[in-house]
Amino acid sequence: MIALTPALQRSDWGTPEGIPHLLGFPADGGPYAEAWWGAHPLVPSATDEGPLDAVIARDPVAALGADVATRFGRLPYLLKVLSIARPLSIQVHPTAGIARDGFAAEEAQGIAYDDRARTFKDPSHKPELLVAMTPMEVLVGFRAEPDVRRDLAGLDGAGAIALMKALDEGGLAAYVTSALDGGHLDTVTALASLPEGTGGSLGAARLTAQTYPGDPGVLVALAMNEVFLAPGEAVFTPAGVVHCYLGGMGLEIMANSDNVVRAGLTTKPINTELLREIAVLEPTPASRPSMINEGAARRLRTEADEFCLDLVEGGAAIVPDGPRIVLALGSGCEVSTEAERRVLPAGQAVFVSAREGSVTVTSDGPTAIASVPPGRR
Repeated sequence: MIALTPALQRSDWGTPEGIPHLLGFPADGGPYAEAWWGAHPLVPSATDEGPLDAVIARDPVAALGADVATRFGRLPYLLKVLSIARPLSIQVHPTAGIARDGFAAEEAQGIAYDDRARTFKDPSHKPELLVAMTPMEVLVGFRAEPDVRRDLAGLDGAGAIALMKALDEGGLAAYVTSALDGGHLDTVTALASLPEGTGGSLGAARLTAQTYPGDPGVLVALAMNEVFLAPGEAVFTPAGVVHCYLGGMGLEIMANSDNVVRAGLTTKPINTELLREIAVLEPTPASRPSMINEGAARRLRTEADEFCLDLVEGGAAIVPDGPRIVLALGSGCEVSTEAERRVLPAGQAVFVSAREGSVTVTSDGPTAIASVPPGRR
């Protein structure tokens, strides 16, 4: 087992307390948005033996197992905790083909990874699974057109009329284009002026309008499915599905990628043209993972080949061989292999290599185990 120190991201939408409290270090008053456990080449976890991606590269078959090493050549997933104080960007992740071509093109152009003009940080797609740690409000995919039309009809102004016309003539694709091209900021103002207590997607759009006044991305938020997640509930977002997280704290697992295309509600670079090109601009209900209860484990599974997630609480679970990250989210976590036993306090994580065989996780409080789906290695 290799102890992992997560990489921390201090984006302006983060909270000052959530991640410091989980990881057990003093807050400094500034925002902590994300903690990453994984081996992304640009932001790997630290270990006593060096960055995790470099540790794996020394003996990928031992670390990953032969199948994972052959298919992916690296740890194929990334585990995160997000702590969200205010809405973060309207965004979409590219498909594998678009990511591969976009990354190759930007590499050929010599665009630096930290250049604001850089979109593709790696050649991978990025399906992702979010599990709520606290109550969370998220926007995922687009609503049915009659529902969007009904909400627009209740708003005064020329912008709402123009957006309804675009929706009538060209569906959601035309609506999103009209919204992001600007010129309908009176509708953003109208949404911000809705009374407190407004519910549904109108209420979510009201929140984004008050947080980002004058941002046309608010109008995209209006057209999206509002989803409330109680702690332990989850939503899966395939590549191409537009999404936005409004608040709360969550555990996220995804393909090992940092490719994000944004279209608003952010201080980071946006690319509305690329988002319209790669996004699914049609009604898309929120997708839930399959969830199987096996003793103390809840096993969450999706269509993604790169990752799966087990949540263990109040007992023990066995996870077969493969590359695994075990993250203690509460107290009383013990991780055992044939060769080693380790107790993890809340907020600590270890990487368990494939060569260690099966791993047994016993936990009183919640513990997350990231791995590659059985049968897909």
